[in-house]
This record gives sequence, C-alpha cells and structure tokens, in this order.
Amino acid sequence: MKICVLGAGVIGVSTAYALGRLGHDVSVIEKASHVAMGASRANGAQLSYSYTDPLASPKTLRQLPRYLLGLDKALQLRFSPDIGYLLWGISFLKNCTPSRFANNKEQRGVLSDLSREALDVFQHDIANALKPTGKGKLVLAQSATENEALKNETGYVPAARCLEIEPALKTWRTPIFGGVYSENDYALNTINYCETLKQAAEKNFNVNFFFGETITNSIHDGVSVTGVTTDKADHLADKVVVCLGNESHNFLKPFDLSLKIYPIQGYSLTLEAKESSPQVSITDLKNKMVYAHLGDVFRIAGFVDTNQRVENIDGRIHCLLDKAQRNWPDVADFNGPIDRWTGSRPMTPSGVPVIGKTNVKGLYLNVGHGSLGYTFAAGSAMKIANEIGHARKNSVPVGGKFNAT
Repeated sequence: MKICVLGAGVIGVSTAYALGRLGHDVSVIEKASHVAMGASRANGAQLSYSYTDPLASPKTLRQLPRYLLGLDKALQLRFSPDIGYLLWGISFLKNCTPSRFANNKEQRGVLSDLSREALDVFQHDIANALKPTGKGKLVLAQSATENEALKNETGYVPAARCLEIEPALKTWRTPIFGGVYSENDYALNTINYCETLKQAAEKNFNVNFFFGETITNSIHDGVSVTGVTTDKADHLADKVVVCLGNESHNFLKPFDLSLKIYPIQGYSLTLEAKESSPQVSITDLKNKMVYAHLGDVFRIAGFVDTNQRVENIDGRIHCLLDKAQRNWPDVADFNGPIDRWTGSRPMTPSGVPVIGKTNVKGLYLNVGHGSLGYTFAAGSAMKIANEIGHARKNSVPVGGKFNAT
C-alpha cells in the first residue's frame, strides 16, 4: 500500500518508520531541508514515560488568574481574540475538572507505556543504534504542596534520596522536598533520533523522504484522499497520514475537519556540558523547566506560553537563562556558546493527541502531542501502524512486532 506521511518531525519520522516496517511503500513530504527542523529541533530531549500529567488540571484552574495576568514567569496564557484560541480555551477549562484530568492522565499514561514498548522495538530493529544519555529522570518537588502531590506517584523518593541519585543537585539553590525517580526514563538528542530512524527507514524499508517540498493541495475526489500536490510534484497514495503539527489546520480546511489544536510556545538553551553536569535528567515542576545531558552538550528547556509577542521572545529566552543560572550555576558552561531556540508545540485542550482515521476515506491524523511529543512519538506511530495494518504477511522484521490494541 502506498502511504504519504506529511511532516518529518519526531511524529512524522516515527510514523514513517512504523509503517515502513509493516511493508508499506512510504513517502515522507517535508518543506524543510532536513528532519526535525520545526518544533522537534531543540525540545527538552527527555523521554518522560513516568510523569505525563496534562496541563489542564484543577491546579492550573486555581492558578489561572496569575497565568492570564502574566504574574507567573513559567506559564503565561496571554489573551487573543482569535476564535480558534477562544474555542480551545473553553475546551481547556472544561478539561480542568478532577474527573477529566484523571481520564486524560490515564490516556496519556497508556500512550506513554505504548511509546516505551515501541521504542524498545525500534531499538531492537536497528541494533540499539539510538544512543540514550543519562541515567534516568528525577522530577523535583520544591514545596510542601508539590511534595504531597508527588507522594502518590510511583517512584517517589525523599529529598535525601534525590541527592544520592544525582549528586550534582548539591549546588541546586532552592529547597528540595522530594521527587519522583524513574531509572528507565532518559534523554536522547531529538535530531539524532530522527536522523537514525530516517536512515534505517530508507535502508531497511525503502522509505522515501522528499525534502524542500511545500504542500499546496490535497488530491481527493470528494470521498477519499488519493495523495497530495506539492510545489514540485504530485504524490499519489492510498492513504495519507497528517503529522504537520500546527500546520495541520490549513491542510484539513478543504475537508471541513476542525481540530482543537493550538500552538503552545516553549524555549530552550543548548550549552556545552561540564564534568559537573548532571547525568540524571531533571524536571523542575515549579518553573516548568527540564535539564538533560546530551553528551557533549547540555539542554535546558522550559516555560509554557500562548500568544507571546514576537518582541518578547528574546526576553523570555533570557528569563530562562537567568533562572537556570540562579537555580543551578554549575549545571553547564554558561560562559561558552549558547544556542537559543523557541518553538511552538501543537497541543489539544485535553493534552491527549488526535491519532487515527478521519471520516474522509484514506485520511489519518497523528497530531496534537504538545510538550510531550517526543515521549509520545513512537507510541503514536505504533497506534497508526496497528490501525492501518500490515501490507503483507510476515512484513514485520525479526526485531519485534506491534501487538498493542
């Protein structure tokens, strides 16, 4: 079966690999010149399977006035008259109830488990060519309230144990009350992940990547999709899988398909690592920041913004840098070169991605993964591959099989 995958970020590359290993003839269309050039390029780089709470929660609802007024440095939900944002916001508020929060958290947990399983399969396929860094992940509680909430999570450890797990925390300058530790979570450079899967997909499954092509239209007959048109060629297909993140809206307009997905801005710094840099990935809940060792470099990422003005971007990145330096001065080389980055993560109000077929024949969606797109990428790809199915018998290589429902 011929399948077009639209987009070559972590979601698109993972989806193409998963479909290729099931024997399909897969083409990936990407407007950029390489993989992971959009929201995937310099994200937090954490594969965070153990802690997947959605943003929409009773706690967020209680703090909403602070976020709307810009009184919180970590999370700023600026107003916009845009109808898409207003509809997204109303749905977001509805998902802040205890029951919906619990349901969304459960769904994200299921997808997280599926992602861990899928990545193990990918690793087995390609002889562990994906090289993780670090030795697990630690989510820190920096207040008594945060600590009480984390005590209910699997893997909770007291403050003293946090320091044993990651000795570099001895220079952390704010109180640590406890944390949640998962030794099976780790960091992995996003670009390395995408490039490794791309090369394996091309070599092992003849997946074709078309870079530098802008999608101008879909090819459809009013009932089913039969491909896409770009500024360079027509790409015919039996099925089309949309992995375009925030750009999905434009592609779906001709089909009258409306998605409640909105760009949530985040920021990152990539610095040179030091001997004193922590090996364990760290999540700072209070400041919405993550720290990840990526070999020779170190990634600091964070903050959650909506509708941030362009003229404020540099200020937000500087705020991230200042907060990291103040909180953890020895975490990386702040005197060396710093790669500053910002990207917009496509998020649904519930925090649960939209994955699966639409009511348009041949059209599938894999979008809306938000700040955990990297964590959910392999599992989302597995779900799409399971739904579409095998191209032929025995198309799955010895490296493993998809067996989730």
